[in-house]
Amino acid sequence: MSVHYNYDTGRPSVVLSVVRRRISAFTRSGRTRKFKIGITNNPERRWKQSYEGLYDEMLVVYQSSSINCVSALEHELVNHNWELCDNLIAGGGGGIGRNGPYYLYVVVEY
Repeated sequence: MSVHYNYDTGRPSVVLSVVRRRISAFTRSGRTRKFKIGITNNPERRWKQSYEGLYDEMLVVYQSSSINCVSALEHELVNHNWELCDNLIAGGGGGIGRNGPYYLYVVVEY
């Protein structure tokens, strides 16, 4: 399994710059071929069902019991990386699940 947990918690306005820098460290030019930002309530299942074989690993970077907090952070991060990431829209494109906690992740191909 290629799911790695190293996440922050807290209000999006407080953790945005930290999470943005962490994502940038993994996705800067020359290090990755492609990446995508998303939300799930079950990272292992999401990896197995959606990304295994397409990307090299999933990095779980944020966790919250509030879907609104995770969604707001995802929206900000996708907009910040719009020219570089594989996301088709700035959040809310996939099935998330009804129960938290919710996780923000980045899948990367090196």
